[in-house]
Amino acid sequence: MKALVFASALLLAPVAAAEAPVLTARGRVDASHLSLLAGTQGVGLGFLLASPPVPESRPTAFGGEFFILPSTGVLELRGAGQWQLTSGQGAFQASAQLGLTAYGVVRGPADLGLGPHAGLTASLGGPRFEGFLGAQAGLEAFLRTGGPRVPLRVLLGARGRLGPWGLALTARAGVDFEGGLYATWRGDVLLALSWYGREVSPLPLGADH
Repeated sequence: MKALVFASALLLAPVAAAEAPVLTARGRVDASHLSLLAGTQGVGLGFLLASPPVPESRPTAFGGEFFILPSTGVLELRGAGQWQLTSGQGAFQASAQLGLTAYGVVRGPADLGLGPHAGLTASLGGPRFEGFLGAQAGLEAFLRTGGPRVPLRVLLGARGRLGPWGLALTARAGVDFEGGLYATWRGDVLLALSWYGREVSPLPLGADH
């Protein structure tokens, strides 16, 4: 019973204002797509833009997310680059994430802030389905309330793709360390519905003449 109460409190706790993006928190660099985001803390929009394949180079991507947290009156603008650390071949993949989050408190005393973040994620699977496990850390400061605050997160999730559509579920939990090493537990669950666009079949040989 105590474990159930703790888990419920963790998921419903107000989220920190400098969460790292989730669309780049994958072991394998995904194909470019647009996403609708909905979770226990709020809703948002996001995108992932993968770089064109380059021979003998590892995949990279850039992702961005705009998130609204109605319960806490917070707006977040998240951006991050993703660099695949493995070759991209095989079931096991790993990638690094580095980016920046801007946030604003629009309910109650107004506040603005900015925070860098970094992450490492590993996955098992392929381009159509993968499970992933990762860790994220950040450093945030506020214009009114100061800082610093250090959010640390562990994330676990899975994603799948069928045709032009994809679905991903990510659970994230951790702690924020603030002044005097005061710790606040945090957690959220996020569902992403993604559209990859129409798949273009290659033209038959000689069809372009």
